[in-house]
Amino acid sequence: MANISDNDLSGRSLIAMVNRTKISTIYDFPYGEYLAQRTFFDELSRVQSSLVNNGKVELGTGETASIDSTGGLLAIQIYMETLETRKESMSGMSKLGLSNEKKLWTLQN
Repeated sequence: MANISDNDLSGRSLIAMVNRTKISTIYDFPYGEYLAQRTFFDELSRVQSSLVNNGKVELGTGETASIDSTGGLLAIQIYMETLETRKESMSGMSKLGLSNEKKLWTLQN
């Protein structure tokens, strides 16, 4: 296997590496919808388990919110609303992509 130096990254090897990376990360719209739902329910399950087990939730920012204080409850509520909004936006983008893809297919036929 040949070693790639910094000088070699300006040519075809860099282009090939970028193209391989692009192909491996692109997913279709139904998979995007699945990811939106899965990430939401995984995080919802984690938050629920944390609340039941110790009464504290680690938020996405790394801070910990406790159910023992009004501020903690408010932080948890805002965090959950943010999760819901993120799920809805990811789901909406996937549905929009599917709709546009469907229109494109009908135009081609």
